[in-house]
Amino acid sequence: MFKKVLIAAVAVAGAATAAQASDFNGPFIGGGATLDNVNGSGEFEGIGADGVGGTAFLGYDLPLGRAFVGAEANIDLNTADAQGFEAKWGWGVSARAGYRIQDTTGIYGRIGYQRSKVGAEGFGSAWGDGIRFGGGVETGITDSTSLRFELNHVNYESDLKNNQAVVGVVFGF
Repeated sequence: MFKKVLIAAVAVAGAATAAQASDFNGPFIGGGATLDNVNGSGEFEGIGADGVGGTAFLGYDLPLGRAFVGAEANIDLNTADAQGFEAKWGWGVSARAGYRIQDTTGIYGRIGYQRSKVGAEGFGSAWGDGIRFGGGVETGITDSTSLRFELNHVNYESDLKNNQAVVGVVFGF
């Protein structure tokens, strides 16, 4: 399903036009809304929670012809809460690499580190460390503003996983 959603997002963004595009060059800052689906296995088998949240991020992109690479830091606020389990907040750093499929639109993949605080009845609160990977599409709507759609997966060391969808606005400068 992840592949189908990503292909659909690329098709929609590829059809979009913008007055001027982000050139995936230099610093940026942004924010967005998230939809989180947190699931447990092993010690946390049967735990599942959905919730909406928010994210703020900043980063830097370096163009390489039509390709680009970049680094990004993020902070997330989560509201996933069910069955005595609650995802609270987290932060992370990641690298992304992509390709401009049009002057106004790029697709990219991401890999990085994510650290999140979660709580569970009977276990208290704890920090989880995990590997974050995913991909997305970003399309320019002005010379310094882009829209972003992204799907991420975080696999935490403590038998927890988070599948996250992000819709965001990016401001380049």
